[in-house]
Amino acid sequence: MAGNKKLLLVALLFLLSTVLLAAGRFPYMFLYLLVLAPAVPYFRLRRSLAKLHGKVTVSARTREVGQSFAVTYTIINADNSAFPYLELAGSGEGFRQEKQYLSLEPGEVKEVVREIFCRRRGIYTLDDLTVRTGDPFGFFQVEKPLASGGEVKVYPRIRHFPEIPLPAFQQMGDRTVPNAAFENYNQLAGLREWQDGDTVKHIHWKQSARQEKLIVKSYDKTAEAQLTLFLDMHAGSYRHDRNHCLEDLAVELAASLAYARLKDNLPLLVFSAAGISPPVYGRRFRDYKTIADHLIALAPVQAGSFFANLRRQSYYLMPNTTLYLLTPSVGFKGVDTLLYLKRKGFSPVLFYLSLADIGEDLDKIFGRLREAGIKIHVFRAQEGNGGR
Repeated sequence: MAGNKKLLLVALLFLLSTVLLAAGRFPYMFLYLLVLAPAVPYFRLRRSLAKLHGKVTVSARTREVGQSFAVTYTIINADNSAFPYLELAGSGEGFRQEKQYLSLEPGEVKEVVREIFCRRRGIYTLDDLTVRTGDPFGFFQVEKPLASGGEVKVYPRIRHFPEIPLPAFQQMGDRTVPNAAFENYNQLAGLREWQDGDTVKHIHWKQSARQEKLIVKSYDKTAEAQLTLFLDMHAGSYRHDRNHCLEDLAVELAASLAYARLKDNLPLLVFSAAGISPPVYGRRFRDYKTIADHLIALAPVQAGSFFANLRRQSYYLMPNTTLYLLTPSVGFKGVDTLLYLKRKGFSPVLFYLSLADIGEDLDKIFGRLREAGIKIHVFRAQEGNGGR
């Protein structure tokens, strides 16, 4: 096509030179023919493209990693002229891997379907429906956008970790617990007969007089834990994570813990990128989407040290708070910070993410932390899917 354009330009320059030097009827005739030859099909093609329409439909606008969705590109030719060829062009998810060519008869409707597999979490920008066509000799090409592709949000997979209990303290809330010390006197569960150990304050005097025996009020036993999750998104912690396995595992684990937490309508505070974005707070299950939207946009780009940032942020947290710390990097500074948090009355729980088995040196470090009462969970990332 580039060669045809050069040939046309050379011919045009030659005719212009001939006209200027020799003049005459025939040189002008050939000049006009050369100019009109591409101009007529160009304007005719533009008129036909004006009657070309399209739309983009997506099977689902939200998916999880490991799932897929279908994108359907529909092209409608409302003109009475045919298109010998149309190229579907784009740079997003859809036609990035290969070019798609098709032809359209007058009044014909064609659909092109793309199945897209969700390998990683994030926001997938879909191709706009854009067509490109030209004259049969390749002198020119014209392009027209037909419809916007939009976006698809791909969330991390939700996993269940029964070996990781959610913390429960003495603050009133919505999680039912068996301890009578957590009774919520605003939520009456029912009435029952007196039992040894019941307080006189709970006696229902009217019902006791009617039934001629002591009846006491029974209250729901609820507790609400203080839990703050710190997700390491520092670039230095993921220096050797070339295939994003640790990064994807960290986000997937954070999403799973947040989901389990908010499903019980318990509050959660998530720190992920201090200085770049503020912490995200959730209290009810409906808040999970806000946290998930925040997590899928994260990338390990933050400068500095995760544990140095953790120590600074701890100054603003309430004592007796449980801290879930998700990181693939633990050194001597990390050990000092964890022991410091323990002495300050926090309950740190370390979630260590690794690409390989735990070595002897790291095993000794973990042993020291466990002796100090710090819980540790080790997760091994699997190549390609960030598995456990």
